[in-house]
Amino acid sequence: MKKITQHAQSKSRSIHQPPASGQRPKLVTRQNVRTAVAELIDYHQRFERFFQRHEQTDWSWFYLCGQLSNLDRKTMEPMVLLLLGAIPHAIRDLQRFISQSSWDVRPPMIYLQSLVAKWLGKRDGVVIVDGSGFPKQGKHSIGVAYQYCGHLGKIANCQEGVFLGYASRQGYSFLDERLYLPQEWFATDHRPLREACALPESIHFQTEGELALSMLRELHERGVVPFQ
Repeated sequence: MKKITQHAQSKSRSIHQPPASGQRPKLVTRQNVRTAVAELIDYHQRFERFFQRHEQTDWSWFYLCGQLSNLDRKTMEPMVLLLLGAIPHAIRDLQRFISQSSWDVRPPMIYLQSLVAKWLGKRDGVVIVDGSGFPKQGKHSIGVAYQYCGHLGKIANCQEGVFLGYASRQGYSFLDERLYLPQEWFATDHRPLREACALPESIHFQTEGELALSMLRELHERGVVPFQ
């Protein structure tokens, strides 16, 4: 009985423990939600000029909504069925946007960095480098291999990315990313997979550390985002 009581007291203390920020949580109201949605729409519209066709703009907005949904598996088919229903060819159109449509990711990434500098930039801001793994079931996604997956805390079949984040007194944000391609992906027996994934011949093997240094070097040379 004593152990149960102590456990209950410990659980009660953890439930009522104040948040790490020291600030009381704010009640989420309908107006808060409406404001957040309006700001998200405005934010997405800032990037519309980087797409070549209006269909790409529409699908990018749809995909963003799908990623923010309550779906357990945020893959294309469940997204379409949840948000659009059984519309003919919709799944194929979304797949075409994600895997085949032509647009350059670097210009919107550079524009994102300019927004981070404008809204959050401080001279004593810091850039954070970290890797993150994305579990995969199959073997056909680009860069997928058995490697350490931080998401799972073990060796698993996954993709691995290297990311730059930014933090200042004003807030924090995403800055840049690179997909890590394991060395085995450049072997002869992986050529069919490389071709199926349309991996450019100019891409060569780089360690995660080299990818991180490349991003940091570009960020420093661009000189837009202030950081120490």
